[in-house]
Amino acid sequence: MQFVIKKNELLTGLQQIVRVIPSRTTKPILYGVKIDAEFNRIRMTAYDLEIGLEILIENKDQEQVEVLQVEEPGSIVINAKFLLEIIRKLPQQLVRFNLKNHIATIQSGAAIYTLNGLDSREFPLLPQVDDDEKLTMASTLLLQSIQKTVYAVATIESRPTLTGVHFKLKNDILTLTGTDSHRLSNLKISVDTLKEYSFEEAIMPGKTLQELLRILPASEEMVEITLADHQMLIRYDNIHFYSRLIEGTYPDISRIIPETFRTSIKIGTKNLIESIERAALLARENDNHVIRLHLRPNQTEITSTSQELGKISEVIEPQTFQGEELMLACNARFMLESLKTIDTEDVSIQFTGPGSAFIITPVESDTNHLQLILPVRLNHA
Repeated sequence: MQFVIKKNELLTGLQQIVRVIPSRTTKPILYGVKIDAEFNRIRMTAYDLEIGLEILIENKDQEQVEVLQVEEPGSIVINAKFLLEIIRKLPQQLVRFNLKNHIATIQSGAAIYTLNGLDSREFPLLPQVDDDEKLTMASTLLLQSIQKTVYAVATIESRPTLTGVHFKLKNDILTLTGTDSHRLSNLKISVDTLKEYSFEEAIMPGKTLQELLRILPASEEMVEITLADHQMLIRYDNIHFYSRLIEGTYPDISRIIPETFRTSIKIGTKNLIESIERAALLARENDNHVIRLHLRPNQTEITSTSQELGKISEVIEPQTFQGEELMLACNARFMLESLKTIDTEDVSIQFTGPGSAFIITPVESDTNHLQLILPVRLNHA
């Protein structure tokens, strides 16, 4: 194997690759990146048996300057994080790779590195995903949809299905749901499917989606999503992202969303976030990050207390108030994570009572986004 490549192209690819390299594994080869030099491109692969990432580097038609020249095809596995550190510190923009007997020689200017590699035939194969059915949408829409739902998934794996975001496709509406049983985020977006799809629903692991947020660039370019054979494949430009899906039945959330409310307010999103952030300075001193809300026709009072540090109280004025005066306690962190997904200037919050779930929705938004939070039960709430 021999090839010459632009340093920046290789560096960008490796920076993405190392995101899926495991921090601990019983299979040393999984610490490596598999590099395949083909006649017109380089293929870099990382796979931890749950998440796989493939980065393609090739000369594009519109580029006048070649970023890559493959002189002899071949394949090798090299420790990914160590290779990244080497490439990052190379002195010149051109990098030459040579491979002989599983030993890679990397040269840039006067710097020469000789690295022991592993046989690429021992590297696990990425899953074969039948991609006859592809769902397409803009990259930015996919990323925004994930951001608005993945924060609510469970991090404790006692109920595996709740550690992922549920995707459901029906009548050109894609519904994403994340919940940890204490809070919930439900988002509906319109998609142009153009044809009938055999899949109706899938559960994508929350950890996988968090990595996808870091790897996939936000743009209006289209992403292809394939769900088949308990696997997910996402294609975007030169990025191929694989993940195993979570098996199991996702709970029916329709029965837990209230339809009638005792109290409703419309309030400025930014003002509410800032007020809760101030109250959270004391709320973080207790286990449940508890703050108290006192809702009255002309004011919403937010308080938090700490036996050691004292008390914070702040009053903000809602734009509208309907219903009964109400007091309840809730988790400040849950409230902030929910409110920070709201894109609109104002937010609507609807309450069913001090011990029942309340609903958060954006005001005057094109987005069909509903969030639910269970209050904290206190003796003196």
